[in-house]
Amino acid sequence: MDNKTRTILLACVLAGILGFAVLRPLFMGPIAEAEARRRSADGRLEQAEARDFKLQQARGRIRRVQDASLPPSRNDAQRLYLEWISDLAVECRFQARQVSPGIKRGRPGKYLSVAVDLEADAKLEDLSRFLFEFEQADLVHRISSLSISSTATSGNPDLEIKLTAEGLSVFGADERIELAARTRLVDPLTVETTVLSVKDSSSFPEKTPFLAKIGTETIRVVYVAENKWTVERGVAGGSPFQHAAGAIVRHFPVAWVRRYRSFDEYQTFVEQSLFTKPPVPRAYRPSLAGLRDQTIAPGEVASVTPRVTDYNPDVGQIRFHLQDTQEGMQIDPVTGQFSWDTPDDIELADYVVTVFVSQQNNEELNLSGPLTIHVRLPNEPPTLNVDDSYTVLLGQPFWLKPSMVDDGDAEDLTYTLEGDSIPDGLIIDSETGVLTWEAPLSFKPGPQSVTLKVTDAGDPPQSADRPLLLDVQDDDARYTRLSAAIAKDGRSEAWLENILTRSQIILHVGDRLTVANIAADVIGIEARQIILQDEDGIWQLALGNPLRDRVLREPARGEESVEASDAEEPAIDTAAQ
Repeated sequence: MDNKTRTILLACVLAGILGFAVLRPLFMGPIAEAEARRRSADGRLEQAEARDFKLQQARGRIRRVQDASLPPSRNDAQRLYLEWISDLAVECRFQARQVSPGIKRGRPGKYLSVAVDLEADAKLEDLSRFLFEFEQADLVHRISSLSISSTATSGNPDLEIKLTAEGLSVFGADERIELAARTRLVDPLTVETTVLSVKDSSSFPEKTPFLAKIGTETIRVVYVAENKWTVERGVAGGSPFQHAAGAIVRHFPVAWVRRYRSFDEYQTFVEQSLFTKPPVPRAYRPSLAGLRDQTIAPGEVASVTPRVTDYNPDVGQIRFHLQDTQEGMQIDPVTGQFSWDTPDDIELADYVVTVFVSQQNNEELNLSGPLTIHVRLPNEPPTLNVDDSYTVLLGQPFWLKPSMVDDGDAEDLTYTLEGDSIPDGLIIDSETGVLTWEAPLSFKPGPQSVTLKVTDAGDPPQSADRPLLLDVQDDDARYTRLSAAIAKDGRSEAWLENILTRSQIILHVGDRLTVANIAADVIGIEARQIILQDEDGIWQLALGNPLRDRVLREPARGEESVEASDAEEPAIDTAAQ
């Protein structure tokens, strides 16, 4: 390329540059204006979207408020809120309750506010539960005034409470005749039941868990399968109760922001009451307790758990250790559980070990005490042999000597009577076990139950007991008298009559007579008397006398016995009565 051509080319390039600089505003102006309009439109769109988002948020809040508000009807709102406050006061054990409607106010077409005035007496814990459940409920309401007066300055006094609760009904809320869903129990509910059936659960939440109330009890529903619920009982610090079939079950909606709140958060407030004087600082007096001596047989395990009482656990942990131990003795340093598995060939003796206690961060706490392990041969309990029941006759001595078997000396046994009602006069010899009683004639006949107990002197002592039924009866021998002795068809015959029952016994020679505790053979019927024989000898009963007044005519002589004579019977005065 020559110089001329190069010059022309450079001139063209320079002209182009100058031309672009002059013409650039004409080309770029419309583009910049269009870009500005686009940015302005984007800004307006963002503002519109922000306003729409805020509008949607506001609509959501209004809907949530409408869902949690009272019904729009003035009368329904007042009635339902008054019932709700009354039920909550009953559930929280408020006493001397006075619940009345308060002032209604609002803006037509916007909202309605209804008030409920409550006056009652309650403990601090009950008031705290009321406030907890009031705040937890998914309702648009508040406590606008609260006055609390304490009736005492110490202990747990009653509080005189005056409060006003205000509930809000928002325009557009749904009409309803109840504040929350309701149903009824199908079956009775015991205290232990955790699965229940309801008639209809369609109006209750499908998502669990949710709270419900049966009477004054709050339950937590953790699983729903149609109309069968699995529940937790006695929640929110309450107790489970029994409920009859047909009892009303009410949904208790909980505000979303308060769903994780617990009544335990009020515990410190309840314990540190603002309505009583602060308690005097606690003075601790720690002591070692539970060191009970043990008696075991060789090969057995001795076990005991000492404990420390009245100490401040906030200072530090209690630690246990032993001194003067035998082989195999051990103690848990934290729980204090002492154990010793003794060998089968251990020597019979008393083994003493010392238990020491200390506390972390407290050098002043040093406790100790001896623990004695008595190694003895096993002491078998005694065996008591008596019948289950005995007959006691009114006015007649009763005597009973129980049979006893024990591996120790009989002189070391101790006898006692036990029972809710031991009859007057019934006594037992504590050394021999002999039971004696003479029930007076004025005593009312009937069964008397007592327990006979015997205890040996072993280490440890062993006992045995047996129930006794003492059947107290009238003494028929006292009321059965000889009323006649006659001859009938050439045969002697004796008549005995019970003057109480008007019953009669007719006897002949060779018959066996059994009345009350008297059993004897008839060996003779004489004029104006009969002759009886038993193991004690020969008796005679005179005409007109009761059987109890028979007279011993001839005592028994060893193995000899008097038999009825086969001789001709003596003549009898048939006129004798």
